[in-house]
Amino acid sequence: MSPRTFAIVACIVTGCAAVLSGQPSDRQNERTPEEVRAGWVSLFDGKTTRGWRSPSSDQFPDGYWRIEDGFLRGAAVGTRGVDLQTTEKFRHFELQFEWKIAPGGNSGLKYLVGSSQKLVFEGNGLPQLEGTTQPGPNAIYREFTSGMEYQMVDDAGHPDGKSPLTLSGALYQFAGLERSHARPAGQLNQSKLVVNRSRIEHWLNGTRVVAVDTASEEFRSAASKAPGRTRRALNYLSQEGPIAIQSHTGAVWIRSVKLRRLNPLP
Repeated sequence: MSPRTFAIVACIVTGCAAVLSGQPSDRQNERTPEEVRAGWVSLFDGKTTRGWRSPSSDQFPDGYWRIEDGFLRGAAVGTRGVDLQTTEKFRHFELQFEWKIAPGGNSGLKYLVGSSQKLVFEGNGLPQLEGTTQPGPNAIYREFTSGMEYQMVDDAGHPDGKSPLTLSGALYQFAGLERSHARPAGQLNQSKLVVNRSRIEHWLNGTRVVAVDTASEEFRSAASKAPGRTRRALNYLSQEGPIAIQSHTGAVWIRSVKLRRLNPLP
């Protein structure tokens, strides 16, 4: 192998390793010329918080979310966590993004978001609306968004990895996977989802892992078995809504969040 060939190969290998390990890259959040021509827009520029806010205000939830090496990085702080959502709303679209999760972590990317709630989780794990009861010393406070959810979790290190309905890439509690397609905690995953009228697809690391028609009897029957708080997302299927990222357990990193609007299917 010539020195020039070796240098090219080494550069390619180094670049691939940087992507998989999540090393900083100013270009990961930029659109390619092909993406620009195809109508993709970037929802996160890798440098500013423009276009993102908390569910209950127009402000970015500093402290719970920050920009870190070209990623949006979120984590609960003490006993409190706040989801992050876009200022824009979307209905028919294709979305692609890259993410990684901390060991034991659990998060999700939500879409067709229709509402948010401030909940208090007591030691028994049951949520109460904030202000309705006197919280105990171990209460956990969360500001949750409600919508359909693309699950992002440490499949090997979190209890959700034991159920097909809550593996990474699942349509959370509604449509599951036969096996895990996610990379280990700390490594980057490439994801895509397509939402067009009643049809939803989830892709993970190049494989389509979910394909459902939310208007079908099959989906409605499966959805009826989901927990009540999850079923609330069904109320928002026909309306446009923000994209949101969940602040749950452990840290989550997300970048290269790009979206293009689609013409509605007939």
